[in-house]
Amino acid sequence: MNTLLLYLMESTLCVSTLYAVYWFFLRRETFFQMNRFYLLSMVLLSVLLPLMPIRWTPSDPSAAMVVLLEPVMITPSKVAHAFQANLQWIEIATVVYFTGVLIFLFRFGLQLIQLHRITRRFGIRKRNGQRVVFVDRGYSPFSFFNLIFLNEAALPSESLSTILEHERIHIRQYHTADMILIELATLLQWFNPVIWLAGREMKSIHEYLADEGVLQNGISRPLYQQMILNETMGIQVNNLTNNFNVSLLKKRIAMMTKSKSKTWAKGKLFIALPALLVLLFMLTARSYTNADVLKVAGSPVFAPALAPPAPVPVTVFQDKQKQEQKVKYVAPVVMENGVYKVVEKMPTYPGGDEARVNFLATNIKYPEEAIKKNTQGTVYITFIIRADGSVNEVKVLRGIGSGCDEEAVRVIKLMPKWNPGQQKGKPVDVQFNLPINFRLDSHKKEEPKN
Repeated sequence: MNTLLLYLMESTLCVSTLYAVYWFFLRRETFFQMNRFYLLSMVLLSVLLPLMPIRWTPSDPSAAMVVLLEPVMITPSKVAHAFQANLQWIEIATVVYFTGVLIFLFRFGLQLIQLHRITRRFGIRKRNGQRVVFVDRGYSPFSFFNLIFLNEAALPSESLSTILEHERIHIRQYHTADMILIELATLLQWFNPVIWLAGREMKSIHEYLADEGVLQNGISRPLYQQMILNETMGIQVNNLTNNFNVSLLKKRIAMMTKSKSKTWAKGKLFIALPALLVLLFMLTARSYTNADVLKVAGSPVFAPALAPPAPVPVTVFQDKQKQEQKVKYVAPVVMENGVYKVVEKMPTYPGGDEARVNFLATNIKYPEEAIKKNTQGTVYITFIIRADGSVNEVKVLRGIGSGCDEEAVRVIKLMPKWNPGQQKGKPVDVQFNLPINFRLDSHKKEEPKN
């Protein structure tokens, strides 16, 4: 689930950054179509950018790569492991997130059902070649895809044609599709207030566009403004519809009377490019120092050069007739003395990483000698998972003595066979490093002996 949480954070960063550009530089301009497509692009980029497989290679590709497993913590009175607390809050956050998703998915479904029921109840009729649902309630006129919903009895006859034209513009410009996209993005980022602001802003832009279209058809501006004033008491059905009135009357009238933005103002759109480049760099750069460790519960941890570089092309053969190279991509690996450190498919402990931690935590005992000498610290063990899954060459990289090193080695040698790592579909030897934290109870802690 760490991957999901990371994706959501990156997606939130994208939409928030790009919306800030819109808010400060674009929202007051009268280029409504430009602003509409900017908001649509912003939502799509926030969904897609964090999924990009591109990753910058580390600045020092020759740096040694170390793969660290999640550390295990051993105490005299109880056994714990380092990612237990992280796992707890991750699980809570995941439950809260998916609860929110289900609530808003249910809300989305109810809105569709509501529109379906209204359509079935009142039926669809034709008016001037347009599919119209005539309702008997005080709904504000609205459209949904190619349907217009209105209460004909509550509308002055002289306003009906103008209102129909207003809603036709929503239909012709596919405004409902915009709202569906925003609603789906809201499902994913329901916790992010920026996505709600974007949805509200998109509704405003839709109304500006429809107002602009109606005025361009020759209707008098004062008459049209008076007409929309008369519709201020209409009820909005739900968020998926394009309502004739969406409680932004003052803004709509202000936009009708506002002077058109100068053509050069379109250049403000290019302000988004530096922000986009910064986002690309932040989301794809993966450069680390030898001291860096990426904590990912339930996963191997990569330290310098942490994340593997992007796949590199390897020429397989050259077609002499077409004079073009055909290329396949292979996962990056690091290998020393026939032992891999990173492979396409890393070894896995039977039962998963939680089972591995439970095995070690259950079997490792805090040595009596270490307790007497108040010895605590981290023992770093290296071992190799052979191609047959067996654990081999268990060694101490850095120890703390007092029997802790020997105890860690003893238990790691007892581990059952792993599911071996694979490179190009074949099982291979893979090296892992594992930190084991020996910690005394808080009331017995003294200065660590290293």
